[in-house]
Amino acid sequence: MPKRKHYFGKKTMLSLGLAISMLGGFSATALAAPVATATVDKGVNFRADQNVNAPVWGFINAGTTLSVEAANDYWVLVNYNGKKGYVSRSYVTVHEKGTTPTKPSTGSSFASRILNTASSFKGRVTYVFGSEDIQRLRLDCSSFTQHVFQLQGKTIPRSSKAQSQAGSFVPKSQLQPGDLVFFSVGTPGVVNHVGIYMGNGQFINNLPNEGVIVSDFTNAYWTSHYIAGRRM
Repeated sequence: MPKRKHYFGKKTMLSLGLAISMLGGFSATALAAPVATATVDKGVNFRADQNVNAPVWGFINAGTTLSVEAANDYWVLVNYNGKKGYVSRSYVTVHEKGTTPTKPSTGSSFASRILNTASSFKGRVTYVFGSEDIQRLRLDCSSFTQHVFQLQGKTIPRSSKAQSQAGSFVPKSQLQPGDLVFFSVGTPGVVNHVGIYMGNGQFINNLPNEGVIVSDFTNAYWTSHYIAGRRM
């Protein structure tokens, strides 16, 4: 099977929800002017393409403000030092023109219910890939999160990939308890694991051979495999 050049196919590219049509995906010349700006939260590589293996043109320091021309949940097309390229959205906060950045919710009783419900399944769930057997609690990572949200009256998609496209994007620096956090634990750059952020550097998730456990969000493994956060 031929190797794919992009981890995120061009058909998945969006334009920050603005009324901009970019058939075929990101285009370095599609837009006449920037549609937003982005603040670099953590130093990030400036790449030639939307691919973690793409050539690195340079390193952009934290605190830098960039002109943004398009973005999806994973990559941002920016203009840096007169050159157009890509940065990981996990490392920047995007500010659309005419809008304000995503604001974290505070004192959310819904988030508390979600976390309490998720925690109640510790030691009770058996991880089975592709399963959504609620009666026997044989679930995978995304059927677990789906079930937790359903128990609190919130319907979300079945798969981790579909869940990563639902709700609203939340910058890593603005994650709040109850937000879904997504990781790539297989093919690099492809969402295939999901958990629920608990705050204080922890998230709860359903893992093979372990079931529902609390994991360390700041652990080197999870940090290096993190993709995005979404607020449902």
